[in-house]
Amino acid sequence: MPYASVPGAELWYEDTGGSANQTPLVLVHANIGNSRSWEHTVPVFYEAGYRVIRYDLRSHGRSKAPGRESEGTIASDLDALMDVLAVGQFCLVGTAYGAFGCIEYALDHPDRLRALVVSTSFGGLTDPEFTAERRKHIAPDLASWPEERKELGPTYRAAHPEGVHTFLEIDEQKPHHPSKRQQLGQPNTLERLESMKAQTLVIAADEDAYAPPPVMRLFADHIPGSQFHVITGSGHSAYWEQPEQWNAAVLEFLKGK
Repeated sequence: MPYASVPGAELWYEDTGGSANQTPLVLVHANIGNSRSWEHTVPVFYEAGYRVIRYDLRSHGRSKAPGRESEGTIASDLDALMDVLAVGQFCLVGTAYGAFGCIEYALDHPDRLRALVVSTSFGGLTDPEFTAERRKHIAPDLASWPEERKELGPTYRAAHPEGVHTFLEIDEQKPHHPSKRQQLGQPNTLERLESMKAQTLVIAADEDAYAPPPVMRLFADHIPGSQFHVITGSGHSAYWEQPEQWNAAVLEFLKGK
């Protein structure tokens, strides 16, 4: 199996490879799941001509960081992985918790990104204004909901019980240490978003319990020149629940980048 050595960890990754003319596209998964969660995405983007790279965050899936699961940041691991794979400029796609680190990466390494996609994620923003607005739109008992209800919308759960089972089965792949996940190097804030240089697409989903469209719209409004798109019939895991809609929106945004 392919592993890349980064400071304090061995990251499992999968790289479709390709010619020098193919744009690298890196996929960063959520706290729930691992790189397998992108199974509806990788073939579509590869067929569209991208060199697709996905990997397991440290403390997830097949990546190894014994006793060091929470060290470093998603952004620092990602930068080290790109160095190992000799990737220059690339497009970066992150969802939920994974997007926290993608945002930090875009802010810290603007010259390395061709484009950024932030999907169904409140970005780990800590501003009192943003936190108060988000609180208006999420259920006060959200933390106590079953995992499938938090992560997947009612439309998908009703129509695809087998998909719900597979989604949860992927998350159960060990080792998995969600309580030891990495933190940001510095807080993501609305002010920091206003300094974003990367061309950015912000994706919301109409049934997202964590980051519903009004929250994502406020988020997007602070990123200069960002595009905003809402996936219908989907909860927090839009890339999994509505892959045709989600893939089409991302591919349209990335066209020519």
